[in-house]
Amino acid sequence: MRHTHRIAKFIKLKHAGLGSLAFPAQAGNGDAQALDWGSAPEPSLPFKVPDHGPARRTPALRQQKTNRGHSVVGHTVVYHESGLEQRVSSLLRTYKHLKWLVSQYPVVEYIDEDGVIHSHTFDYCIELTNGTRIGIAVKAARKSAEMTALLDCIRANGITGIGKGGRRTPGIVDAVMLATDAVATYELCENAYFILTSRDHHDEDETTRLCDLVKGLPGQVRFGQLLLNCASRAKRRTAIWRLIDVGVLEPVALGRIDELSWLRLTR
Repeated sequence: MRHTHRIAKFIKLKHAGLGSLAFPAQAGNGDAQALDWGSAPEPSLPFKVPDHGPARRTPALRQQKTNRGHSVVGHTVVYHESGLEQRVSSLLRTYKHLKWLVSQYPVVEYIDEDGVIHSHTFDYCIELTNGTRIGIAVKAARKSAEMTALLDCIRANGITGIGKGGRRTPGIVDAVMLATDAVATYELCENAYFILTSRDHHDEDETTRLCDLVKGLPGQVRFGQLLLNCASRAKRRTAIWRLIDVGVLEPVALGRIDELSWLRLTR
């Protein structure tokens, strides 16, 4: 963050009565305990080596001018070949009804307006907890008209998958959709990072205390207000994101969530 941005952020926090959040928290007993990581947890056994799932192709390794890479979701390696695909992958993983996420699947057949047969590989495929499967194509918003027309052709052909040996499976997924940078913004991707991190690193006791606290608060509260007067600001921050993840808290407005964001109780 640039120095001028830090000053602007401090001014906004000060006007909101949260000026103390612009400085590191004092290392009290709670923060000292938060820094004591202890021993690493024992790995769950038996260990299962991640595989590629049903992915029909493996993208090339990361190169200097690309943003290729992967993440591991469950026991499946999920690939991304661009920053946009990486953002879409992160957002999909935060969806609470997500059961299954794979990349480079399925491969489907479609016929263009000239009657020529083509194939298309979807960037992602998800399965929801209700069993619905959706193929997701990822493209920049400027190419949305072109991709929408292609998806219409795929639907018109019955979303017919092409398997090994050329075997065709009509209705290989229940629906197809397009994800663009108009939805997968950098701000929402940053939110997704903190949500996903909170799943593995939240403190159960702190999360329970915070849950009891917010249920007694009327109306809306700023994110930063929940960071005041707590034993460990680090644990409290992660607990806030955890409550956002499980749906106890929700932001009042869309966009990046920070100390100035207004949150409200959902239940």
